[in-house]
Amino acid sequence: MVEHVVSEYMVDRPHLTRRLGEALSCPLTLLVAQAGAGKTVLLTQWVAQHPSLSMAWIDVESADNDPVRFARRLLAALAEGKPEVSRLGALSALGGTGLGDPLLKALHEGLQSDSDLVLVFDDFHHLSNRTLLMDVGRLVAMLPPNVHVIMSTRVDPPIPWSRLRLTNRLIEIRQADLAMTHDESAEMLGRVVGRDLSPAATDLLIARTEGWAAGLQLAGIAVKLHTASDAFIAEFSGNDRLIAEYLTEEVLGAISAERRRLLLQLAPLDTMTAELVNHVLERSDARLVFRRLEDESMFFVGLDTSRTAFRFHQLFRDLLRYHLRSEDPDEERRLLARAADFHLKRSEWGPAIEYLLRAEDWDRALDAVLACGSDVFERGEAGTVIRWITTVPEAAREERLDTWLQLAMLVGMQGEVARTAAMLRRVANDSRATVGQRIIAEAWTSATAQWSARPEECIRAAERAIALLDEHPDAEPPDLMHLTSRMLLRTLALGSGGRARFLDGDLAGAEEWLTAALTTDGISYPPFRVGVLGSLALLDGWCGRTLEAELLAAEAVETAGMSGLLSHPVIADALLAQALVARERAHEDDAATLLEDARVRAEANHRTQLLWIATFERAARCAAEGRFDDALELVDVARHDAPSAPAPVILDRLIGLRMSVLRRMGRPAEALHLVGADQRCTPTVRFEMHAASLALGDTAAAATLLRQGSDRVSAGRPRDEVGDLLLQAWAAELTGSHETALGLMGAALDVAEPEGLVAMFVEPDVAVVRLVEELAGARGGLSDAILTRWGRIAGPHANAALAEPLTERELEILTHLPDHSTSAELATLCFVSVNTVKTHTAHIYRKLGVSGRSAAVAKARELGLIAVSRPDR
Repeated sequence: MVEHVVSEYMVDRPHLTRRLGEALSCPLTLLVAQAGAGKTVLLTQWVAQHPSLSMAWIDVESADNDPVRFARRLLAALAEGKPEVSRLGALSALGGTGLGDPLLKALHEGLQSDSDLVLVFDDFHHLSNRTLLMDVGRLVAMLPPNVHVIMSTRVDPPIPWSRLRLTNRLIEIRQADLAMTHDESAEMLGRVVGRDLSPAATDLLIARTEGWAAGLQLAGIAVKLHTASDAFIAEFSGNDRLIAEYLTEEVLGAISAERRRLLLQLAPLDTMTAELVNHVLERSDARLVFRRLEDESMFFVGLDTSRTAFRFHQLFRDLLRYHLRSEDPDEERRLLARAADFHLKRSEWGPAIEYLLRAEDWDRALDAVLACGSDVFERGEAGTVIRWITTVPEAAREERLDTWLQLAMLVGMQGEVARTAAMLRRVANDSRATVGQRIIAEAWTSATAQWSARPEECIRAAERAIALLDEHPDAEPPDLMHLTSRMLLRTLALGSGGRARFLDGDLAGAEEWLTAALTTDGISYPPFRVGVLGSLALLDGWCGRTLEAELLAAEAVETAGMSGLLSHPVIADALLAQALVARERAHEDDAATLLEDARVRAEANHRTQLLWIATFERAARCAAEGRFDDALELVDVARHDAPSAPAPVILDRLIGLRMSVLRRMGRPAEALHLVGADQRCTPTVRFEMHAASLALGDTAAAATLLRQGSDRVSAGRPRDEVGDLLLQAWAAELTGSHETALGLMGAALDVAEPEGLVAMFVEPDVAVVRLVEELAGARGGLSDAILTRWGRIAGPHANAALAEPLTERELEILTHLPDHSTSAELATLCFVSVNTVKTHTAHIYRKLGVSGRSAAVAKARELGLIAVSRPDR
């Protein structure tokens, strides 16, 4: 038997050697794959694992098409495994054009034995003598059960094996089976290169070689030979010298000129179907061509189970394209143009544009890009179209304003606001721009609101777009991605203007513009409808109108679900609105889940302002849980530069939250210092200024609050109304007007009850909670939810603030002290001894700095460690 040495670079592939082990149960095993797939190495590894097995190995060569030579080599190989076969040598000269019946019969009889014999034909594709091939087929059929044939070949032998297949007596290991796994590929590369490559470089080489063993080895050798390996890896292709030489010698050099020409003509095509190939090559036998390429293992990869779509292995394809471009560049361009025509007729824009770009047919490529529909926007594939446009040299698109507009729209969808604004302003100010093009420029400038820290620019752009639409009723904008009709541009400008007004703090104007957008014809376009509904829901939630926010957000989510937009960034507004409502109602778990979903959608195309709202909601949650340091870090806006800074309405809430956290940490004076002379006196900031003054015990500020009443509060904004009433109730309590305080707190609860506003009541001060507690006996409902929330969030932080915090057991016993339970009853409730209860009680008194039970209960209530006592109902 011929000795085969396994390369030191090869890796063990136990799953394949186990598969080969099944050869001992079948008469025939076929290994069919392209050059360098590792067939011989696999066979050698398997043979090495079975040293006691009788083997006969023939490396088939072209000269073996001589029947006499083949017969002699066959008998010589068999004699190594079965010495008794050597006596049949004289029969080898009787073959004539084939092996001949006498030899076949003699082999059948002479090879019968109790022990197994494996006959390996390696590189069987070199055998082309048809008579000899048929005789080999007869040989396999006649061999005794103890003999097993393994054929390694690049091409399926033209021998009928249907009977073996039908009886499950044929094992087939093909190209896909031999492709090396990622781990196997990485191991081989490491062995060849002799040093560690970065994961990114390894992944790139593996992706390019697609598990092709020879390709991996050659790639590794090439990397080893290049000092600037990172740059080489980035450019690695089938044009690399070692790869090119191997494929040229092993594949292209071994086929006819006609076959080589066919491969070169197919090379420009990416995904090949019979219809495409027949059109491009002007022939009608593409399916037969595919079958032959598969049979010949011509680096031909099937892309679907129905075997209707194919492509070449990347490295082989690159080599073919290189040869075609070098030998006949005009033919390459002609083939690419025909492929593009085929796809354009079917409105298959993606492949058509790719072919036109490779053909450097810039004008037709840009025409096709402009013809793309809105599905690019809906599927979130803006990046692909941006690449198409920017592949065209800038000089070739300099005069095409429509292309600049479309590029700006797409870049805007990616969140690159500065670049978008510059391109849109360029078109709007271009003297050649039509009114329609200017309308597009202004409307899509306004659409950058959720990415911009300066919403006033978007407001002005929206106003200009609406004015142009009204002043020029006959102006028709060019059709860009089916997103630039007059009705869609009006909806876009109104919706974007509403968002910009919201972000600028003009809540009434925002509501007016967003509501107007809902009445336009363009609102029937699902992404616009989802976006406007979500933005209006967010506005309502921001104002405390949780019921309306909940309904609008639910409609937005339902529309998104029916339109396949649940993963699109446009749903982020609605999800944020739902998260905000859940937090206001103290449904923390729901709020956290919704907030994360919203953040992921907004992050998908960097909607900066929505991400700031998400940051505010996270900080508010931290503050509610007593994690004040975390909250302060989140609202530290000074850490962010201008382009990513929060818009005014969000900045207002962030400053207000920072003031609230400082006040609740016992630093109200520091909270007041946050308000600068240029700070807008918004409801949020005004609330916190008054709250800080009240926390400092400023009775003059309290009296001023009571005199002002609620005249400053805009109707229809429950959050502001409740906040103002809470401050007045707190002020009344501070000045000793307890009954007035109770009346004002009752009014606050009346406003908050329909909307379920809970969170607001636990933010000001324990005095506010005490007023709620006093009213709870007669009201229940929202007051119970407020007290439950207070009990959950006040305890941990208050306990942590003690010089010596109470243990979990001490906190448990503390909650039972107001019930006047005896020590024995407490012991039973807590499953401990009476002595243990007494010990824990003593520790509680000491840590709270009191001398008895009543004092401990009062101090715990003051600190918020336990709920304030509730009057009997």
